[in-house]
Amino acid sequence: MKKFLFAAGLILTWFIHGCTTDFDLNADFQETPVVYGLLDPTIPVNYIRINRAYLNDSIDGLTLAADPNEIYYGDELTVKLEYYDTYGNFQGSSFLERVDGDTLGIPKNSGTFANIPNILYRYSDTLNEDFTYRLIVVNTESGKSVYSETPIINDFLIVRPNEESIFPQAISISPNGFYQFAFNNAKDAAIYDITMRIHYREGTYVPATGDFVDMVSKEIDWKFVKNLSTISSGPGELITYDIQGPAFYNFLKNNFFANPDPNFIRLADSAQFIMDAGGESFYKYIQYSSATLGLNEGQVILEYTNVDGGLGILSGRYKKISKIYPFTIQTRDSIGCSTVTQGLNFAPDQSTPSFPFCD
Repeated sequence: MKKFLFAAGLILTWFIHGCTTDFDLNADFQETPVVYGLLDPTIPVNYIRINRAYLNDSIDGLTLAADPNEIYYGDELTVKLEYYDTYGNFQGSSFLERVDGDTLGIPKNSGTFANIPNILYRYSDTLNEDFTYRLIVVNTESGKSVYSETPIINDFLIVRPNEESIFPQAISISPNGFYQFAFNNAKDAAIYDITMRIHYREGTYVPATGDFVDMVSKEIDWKFVKNLSTISSGPGELITYDIQGPAFYNFLKNNFFANPDPNFIRLADSAQFIMDAGGESFYKYIQYSSATLGLNEGQVILEYTNVDGGLGILSGRYKKISKIYPFTIQTRDSIGCSTVTQGLNFAPDQSTPSFPFCD
């Protein structure tokens, strides 16, 4: 039986279920480029991963997987992005630069497949939110070409907390209540992950002086919703999500541990929101595969692809980070003294007479 070499870090249902009649088992070599890219206008540099997969009956698949010369293309590959305006008019093109991500601080996860080097294709120009980008990949030796295209996700507004309000905004969430987060759906976005970044400080309380010493500012991320679909919502449409109080306080309970020193104190200061929006192709990929993607994982499931002539996915992504908002007095009191989180060294609000203790 022929061995199928698939790109480093990729998970293919073909590999799971065995050989398929889609491949000519009498051929000595069948090249299949595998593309993974999410184009994000909020970052200065975007990277696209392109590996190759093929059938080979003379070399063991694990041996091929460990050889970077087998899973990566060399200089024979040209990678280009063309960009078109909203009317479909050609606006220009740029060739992507072949780079080793390992030397740029983007290491690839270790495993069965070669992880050094970590070949990526770099696009350093600014992405225009009003353009559609078409990826053209050509193997100049074999003549093999693959294509894909994606619109770029537009900026959008977080409505609650209201970033444009002239009045102070604060985060209020009680142990048995909820906080309603809201935003306007971004143009060309279809799926979101939303994270609350909790800012806090911890250090030692000195009862004799009432001062804190050795205070250190820290933060912890809580992804409270994953794969929130807005595929049926239009651009600018208001989207709300209720952040449940029990889930918030249980997150704190499960991620902080009590310090036996009674004078070790944590102060819950504030929170901000981080939104990762994905395009329609990314949404479809998630629907088909139920997979978790990351630039370093580069996972691709054979069941869905928007790459003509190959496998993989090209889609849009947009990362939006909100301002930082303080917790309300009541929320600080609850974090410090609720039955769920009491004992985790969190202090109530400074207005509490027994501060930094609950009683």
